Amino acid sequence: MIDGILQVDKEEGITSYDVIRRLKGILGKEQKIGHAGTLDPLATGLLLILLGRATKMERTIHSYEKVYDVEGMLGYSTDTQDIQGGIIKKDRRAVQPSKEDIEKVIDSYFLGQILQTPPQYSAKKVGGRKAYELARKGQNFSLKPVSIYISQFEIVEYKYPIIKCRIKCSSGTYVRTVINDLGEKLGSYATVRKIRRVSIGDFNVSEAIPSSQLTLENKENILRRVINI
Repeated sequence: MIDGILQVDKEEGITSYDVIRRLKGILGKEQKIGHAGTLDPLATGLLLILLGRATKMERTIHSYEKVYDVEGMLGYSTDTQDIQGGIIKKDRRAVQPSKEDIEKVIDSYFLGQILQTPPQYSAKKVGGRKAYELARKGQNFSLKPVSIYISQFEIVEYKYPIIKCRIKCSSGTYVRTVINDLGEKLGSYATVRKIRRVSIGDFNVSEAIPSSQLTLENKENILRRVINI
């Protein structure tokens, strides 16, 4: 049994459990494997894989702040709050907020301790079932707002309709919801095009192994990268 933490740079289009499934095929089904913070299939970046006794550290690592690079598009919003969803709102007035306008809204509503309503397409439980399962069936339900903390929300680049941001936030924050809610406040609507998790606490994606390299042929390299706990 291997004990430790493996930093993985998850590629787009696969789930966090797909990464675990690949590692099971390499390390054996008896190997205990978990992860500290899921990433949507659309999202890329740092996924911390917990091996053996390190799985007991899940709650501790969940408490670490996370940093994301996010690319959003103004002008419309979708049911999933990213470009994989169906459009539900369009900006008919062609609102084109300035960078200064956006920064004022961020300063007023999206920094510090705030309440966020999780997206319906999420793994939040509703009566014992995952919210996204109910959403896909068109069932009506509501999710309660939760308290989150955003310590950094910086506009890195902006040329309407594309906005690129860096967000540092507490565990439990839905970054696509942050962008969606920003669009609502601006009156222009917004949806996420790309999300990349850069870091979790002191762990950084620059030190992670690409998920495409999680192969049986690369087993020795994978084992060398495991951080001993």
